[in-house]
Amino acid sequence: MPSIRPFLRCAAGAIALLLALHAGAQAPASPASAPAETPLKEVSVTAASFARGLPVPAWADLLPLPAQPSGPRRALTLRLDDTHLMVAETPVTLVNIAQQANDASVLGQIGQASIQFIPQYQRLVLHKVALQRGDQLIDHTATAPVRFLQREAGLEQGIYSGVITASLLLPDVRVGDTLLLQYSIEGANPIFGGRYAQGVPWQRTVPVQTRRVTLNLPEARTVQWKWIGDGAVSTIAPEITTRGGMRRLRFEEREMAGVELEPLLPRGTVPLRWLQFSEFADWAEVARWADGLFATDAVLPPELTPLLQRLQRLPSRADQASQALQWVQSEIRYYSVSLGESSHRPHTPAEVLRNRYGDCKDKSFLLMRVLQSLGIPARAVLASLGAPQGPSKVLASATAFDHVVVQARLDGRDYYLDPTRLGQRGALDRMGQGLEEASVLVIDPRETTALSTVRSPNRRDIFRSELTERFKLDAFGEDGELEMQQQFNGLAAESLRLGLARVDAQRMQRVLLTGLERRYPGITIVGTPELRDEPEQNRVTILARFKVPKLATATDGNWVMRFLPANMQGTIAAPPSTTRNFPLALPGFPLTVLYSAEMQWPASVGAIVEPTTLRLSNAGFNADVTRSFRGNVARAHLRFETSSPAVPAKDVPAMMTDARAMESAIGGAMVVARNQVKDGGFLGIGRKTLQDNLRTRAQASIERSSKAIAGGQLGGEDLAQALCLRADAQAELGQPAEAYKDAQEAVRQAPAAGAVWFCQGNANWARGEFAAAATDYGKALALGHSAADAYYRRGHARFFEGRFDAAAQDFAKAATDRADANDQAYARLWQALSLQRAGQALPASLAAVADPTGAWPRPAIALVADRLGPEQLLEVMARKDGDDRELALAEGWFYIGEAQLGSNQPDKARESFAKARAQGITRAVEHAAAGFELERLGAKP
Repeated sequence: MPSIRPFLRCAAGAIALLLALHAGAQAPASPASAPAETPLKEVSVTAASFARGLPVPAWADLLPLPAQPSGPRRALTLRLDDTHLMVAETPVTLVNIAQQANDASVLGQIGQASIQFIPQYQRLVLHKVALQRGDQLIDHTATAPVRFLQREAGLEQGIYSGVITASLLLPDVRVGDTLLLQYSIEGANPIFGGRYAQGVPWQRTVPVQTRRVTLNLPEARTVQWKWIGDGAVSTIAPEITTRGGMRRLRFEEREMAGVELEPLLPRGTVPLRWLQFSEFADWAEVARWADGLFATDAVLPPELTPLLQRLQRLPSRADQASQALQWVQSEIRYYSVSLGESSHRPHTPAEVLRNRYGDCKDKSFLLMRVLQSLGIPARAVLASLGAPQGPSKVLASATAFDHVVVQARLDGRDYYLDPTRLGQRGALDRMGQGLEEASVLVIDPRETTALSTVRSPNRRDIFRSELTERFKLDAFGEDGELEMQQQFNGLAAESLRLGLARVDAQRMQRVLLTGLERRYPGITIVGTPELRDEPEQNRVTILARFKVPKLATATDGNWVMRFLPANMQGTIAAPPSTTRNFPLALPGFPLTVLYSAEMQWPASVGAIVEPTTLRLSNAGFNADVTRSFRGNVARAHLRFETSSPAVPAKDVPAMMTDARAMESAIGGAMVVARNQVKDGGFLGIGRKTLQDNLRTRAQASIERSSKAIAGGQLGGEDLAQALCLRADAQAELGQPAEAYKDAQEAVRQAPAAGAVWFCQGNANWARGEFAAAATDYGKALALGHSAADAYYRRGHARFFEGRFDAAAQDFAKAATDRADANDQAYARLWQALSLQRAGQALPASLAAVADPTGAWPRPAIALVADRLGPEQLLEVMARKDGDDRELALAEGWFYIGEAQLGSNQPDKARESFAKARAQGITRAVEHAAAGFELERLGAKP
């Protein structure tokens, strides 16, 4: 799919680089995501933390090494993966593993073994290290050098966890050797109060000859188990035996194939199945355990009294909470020392204030107590940054979380506040939410019985990216202009705010140009870019003007201007294959993207292309793409909204098909054809008027379609499309009978396609068969044709049927479904006309857009709303120039005629409708509508 990747895959656009400038300013990611090149440091451990050569515990009955598998072998084979777990006061995890190297490329994997443990509360016991070479056993248990290395992956981000890696380096490892490794890790973090919680991997990326897990526990203790994984569901049940007051659960599987990992997995996806054990009965028990860590009676130090007094003087609880959050974010820097119990137990507010640093739990505990002191209900909340929805997939366990935030309840709404973030401003409901759709545990033993989901009611506002680009070209072959406005909200605004604080104006200009230079070589900034930061709305807007060399290029007899919805970059990642076993990540979730491009061509251009809308909906996103061309102004508008962080594997092909359709619809280019240029505007060849241009284009469309149809190579939907193109052109040229004939044949060729019924509806409209047209548009709607277009055109048919109430309802739906504000205004205008004919008052939503001084056609809505008279509307139209004036007159005279009909002035209405027809803009709905009204008034159209 090479054609789709530039549009769908993440690329560094101009604003994307600005966002990258904030790197490192936010709370640290989980250590697993840190760079692999984090420096290693050799350390020493006490004798109490490491032993070698001790015998395997008597309670563990280890499996012997199985015979070598027959048949083809992978480079690395896991011949034996045998794990034994003991639930006791000092829990033990014993690993008995055998890996065989069948290729030189994997000798490093068995020649250097690594084991991680935390010496502060664990002991590593190395029982056996040996190489099996044929019948020979080479024992390295006593001689293999062991180095203890500390790779603090998050140290540069302020995280210290105390994890140590024991590294064993074996000499003389050969192809065919099998590494035999047996070791135990004794002990567990005392913070869990002796409750057992453990997880062990089951599947691997390499074949496993024998896999076994054995859990040993006293009969008096209850430990739940569960298979965890997003692949095929496991049906393996344990063999349960009881002896001497001990219960044993044994899980076993043989000849397991390696699992092939797929790219672009969502966060928290578990492609390799694992087995979870937990002694926590439910999430309520986890909440009770955690409640002891975040005491609600922890005393705030007196040094905070001035802050509390200042916060109490603020006018509302929401303001108090916002300012308290910002104070903790900015005054307490992030630093984490997570050793032993401090991995989960926060330091007291007094300690945190004295140190002026803390990690997520420290900062959250401090914020929680500050809010509670202000009388604001607040609780600590456990969350998972690495797998936001992960806790909902597993058994209740304290180990399911790696992050802490605060829940504050204000006016019946819960806010989830993260004091480790930076750059947040304004009202709580405008702040970015990094845990959207996450499954979290509110630490409230009285109320919490289950996980909660973080879901912002105003998601569309705070996860919203808007980009508007306005292009202008005064003459073909000359340089053009670009005005760009991009708006960031929520998390994006906060990230951008932090990034911009680190760059000067010159650097900002260079960054702005970086992405645009790829599209428009030689582009330069005009003036100084403007930055608008609206802290209360947590919104940042960048406005900039550019000079674009040779904005439009001559290609195959046409003029072409290229554009790109840069704020769509990174929202969808195209996988190498749409056939998958696991879900596909939607990296843009949650996000609403609005993109608008407007191109003002030279005044010599004249065209009318009615707005067309493509609506797409699938398991991953919803999108609307609208394009139009009016006079010399072409527009493209995209509204895109992700609906899930992950697309199920079965739905990926359909989603990617829609993604291609969306890319095709937005197009990335605006084109002016030779016959859309008047008066020699195109290399000396042109037409005199807009009307001439429209007729010429319609005739050319008929000729091209007829040639394609006559060629006999088309069938089905392709033939139907050609027939509909010809039908539309015939209707425009006043040939309704011929148009209807072609439309009927199109329906016969592709009766399941909504577009052909829409085409037949247009043909019936041209014939004045309004009831039939309304039926056709209804069928188009039912078959998935653009709802905005189908409702809009059915509204016209119902209007002339005299069904004004139904017409008004259709126009209201069309306005709701229109993404472009200008297109919405036309639907609202016809809604107003329908309500006027039905004798109903205009609702507030219509009155709000009835603006006498607004962009066209809002003055016409003002006419219907009695806020503007016919003479004043004519003055508005007279102030327009060129084709824009011609188009406005064709429409405006019709609207004036409708207003005159509404005020019982049929003679004046007849004159106005005749003037609308005289404009000769045959593509306009108002041209045909004026003809129908003249027929009703007994005049010749």
